[in-house]
Amino acid sequence: MTSRVAVVRTVGEIVLESHATPDPGEGEALVRVAECGLCGSDTKLYSGRHPTLQPPLRLGHEFHGVVEAQGPGDGGVEPGTRVAVFPPVGCGRCHNCRRGEPHVCVSMAFVGGELPGGLADLVAVPAANLVPMDPAVPTGLRVLVEPLAVGVHAADRAAVHADEEVLIVGAGPIGLFTALALRHAGVERILLADVADERLALARGIGAGATVNTRDTPLADHVHEAVRPEGVDVAFDCVGGQATAEQALGVTRKGGRAVLVGIMPPELRFDGVVLQRGERALIGVQMYTREDFKTAMDILAAGALADAGDLVRRYPLEDVATAFRDLEAGRRDVLKLVVAP
Repeated sequence: MTSRVAVVRTVGEIVLESHATPDPGEGEALVRVAECGLCGSDTKLYSGRHPTLQPPLRLGHEFHGVVEAQGPGDGGVEPGTRVAVFPPVGCGRCHNCRRGEPHVCVSMAFVGGELPGGLADLVAVPAANLVPMDPAVPTGLRVLVEPLAVGVHAADRAAVHADEEVLIVGAGPIGLFTALALRHAGVERILLADVADERLALARGIGAGATVNTRDTPLADHVHEAVRPEGVDVAFDCVGGQATAEQALGVTRKGGRAVLVGIMPPELRFDGVVLQRGERALIGVQMYTREDFKTAMDILAAGALADAGDLVRRYPLEDVATAFRDLEAGRRDVLKLVVAP
């Protein structure tokens, strides 16, 4: 028996291949993929710009589906169960894994990176990495659980209080999901900054917060006038780069926090005086925890993005190459690109 698998063979080339259907091994489950979302990290993997992983690759980490079969051992999730897949796989032995933090395991592997991902009809994954889907999550929004969990984790890492002023640099999907997670936590004063009017319009359309186009207005000037002269309490960089990280730190008040959410380059430069003497904190964000998945489900089940169905652009698996071309082109009129086998 065979099934279809999308494979990045070389940099910038993704093709659909027919592979033998995987047999789930010890402690694994076979998942029939319902949908798989694409994100910016997939672009870096596809284009060869990822710092550690290079083609050939079997991508797809934002997916949900139905358990088709279990391998030997106690799988824990019965066939027929609808699940989201929690991508980070830890060693299970180190200090962080024993604390329930496989996403910061020193030898962490990733479903859709080092391990085969969800751009396929069927994929075998560790059964321990399956999270039963809350049936209250609308069917059309289930593919958003994983990316929304990134925003949930970012908000949690920043420990934002409801009365604080927050800036999000980057109104792409992760920036918008961070805003939605903050809204769920009771934060009302959120400003999103971007250089694309389409993204900012989308942010306003889903009620993410106020917006500013920094191509037209310097961010520091806008924060000084529209928020407060001292700066925001918390700034999230949801882009991932030298310029945006500097921006986030530069508009954070003394005693505030700058949070790095986007995938950062190996080296960053900061003004040590601004960081130390202003008692600012610089906080890193690496993916999410299983609890963040459950919170993301709660947010979607409670009605967040209930009217966002037309903001998800879906492609059949046979058009995966088109989906990646659109992803790399940076489509700004949709919230998420999704491939459905």
